Amino acid sequence: MKINNSHIWHSGSLYWPTTLTHIPSYPALQGHITTEVAIIGGGITGALCAAVLARSGIPTVLVEGQRVASGSTAANTGLLQFSNDTMLSELADKIGETDAVQFYGECRKTLTRLYKLANEIPYDTGFHVRSSLYCASTSSDVPRLFKEYSMLRKHGFPVEWGSPHNTGHHLPIRKPAALVTHGDAEINPIRFAHGLIAEAAHKGANIYENTVVEGVQRMGDKFVITTDFGEIIASRVVRAVSDVPGIESPSRIKPILKRSYALVTPANSLPASWPYDCMMWETARPYFYFRTTPDRRIIAGGIDENQADATNDTDYLFNRTLRLLEELGSLFPEKQWEAEHAWYGAFSESVEDLPFLGETAKQPGIFHAFSSGGNSTVYSMIAAEMLRNRILGQEHPMHALLSPERPAQPDSSAVKTV
Repeated sequence: MKINNSHIWHSGSLYWPTTLTHIPSYPALQGHITTEVAIIGGGITGALCAAVLARSGIPTVLVEGQRVASGSTAANTGLLQFSNDTMLSELADKIGETDAVQFYGECRKTLTRLYKLANEIPYDTGFHVRSSLYCASTSSDVPRLFKEYSMLRKHGFPVEWGSPHNTGHHLPIRKPAALVTHGDAEINPIRFAHGLIAEAAHKGANIYENTVVEGVQRMGDKFVITTDFGEIIASRVVRAVSDVPGIESPSRIKPILKRSYALVTPANSLPASWPYDCMMWETARPYFYFRTTPDRRIIAGGIDENQADATNDTDYLFNRTLRLLEELGSLFPEKQWEAEHAWYGAFSESVEDLPFLGETAKQPGIFHAFSSGGNSTVYSMIAAEMLRNRILGQEHPMHALLSPERPAQPDSSAVKTV
């Protein structure tokens, strides 16, 4: 699982805060304010919603209980892909080929819109278009990986079999097989979130941090959001964090909680044999993955565990970090690897590996932005655009498929593909 902004908590030494020389700050809410949309949560999900709405001229208020762009955003490893943790060919078995292809296609188009947004805001977000090398972990995974390549190619996704032809490098990694997808990206998540929030504020959104939401109550056609020292009257509420007092989680949202690990190597530790613009992940579950940084570090992660509780065992993170370093050593045995930063945190998944985005009949006016999984920054952008479209009276192609009220998927053996 690529650590992303669906985290509930994290622990360890985080890397991204060290890349900021100045951390922007915003006031706490004091008193009363009225708005069209109140966003609760100042991570990447809330930041994307605020920026997209404010750029569309929709009055918006964002509140965060701590500092904006802290918390789970600081633990995000910053990988953006159109590929899901569930392969397209396997997602088709779960939800049908038509819906699976539409979803993958929307993720690919969303990456393009994220790139456009990142380039339009006057802030260095560390957004770079990248290719991804997807490796078969064992020989037995080769047929499965080739099936994925065939389906991606069949539906026009930018994929090739083998090593990327445009890198000019001979890849040092020895794997039974690999495919390459193009048009993925990487970001500095804390810079990206701060840039989005600054853009939202510039376009008229009101941003408040260190503002704890104590309750949300419906009053006629409005919502009253009570905070520790103020109150917000809003026509709509966006739930961009896991839990909000007064907002009931829809019954279909039953997250599967797990724990994942990540590390960052020292600067200039990237082997010369590895192409600068390529990310790597693998077919094994749980999988190992890594990306690079502009100062030639490696950010590596994985070895997920089926538990999400925090641990006070001081050796726990150290031992998992050693396992990640061993994975790097098996790929690049010519180097002695060490970690300058290492952390772990909880993340959430859904049964279908799809996010839950939208309103429910039971709670109209409350938009749930539950961007679960390792690709949740992309899902958060879909949430922001879906919300904007709903306010403007426009349809969104993902509305039914990603709704919190969507029907439970049937047994995969009963789903026919086209």
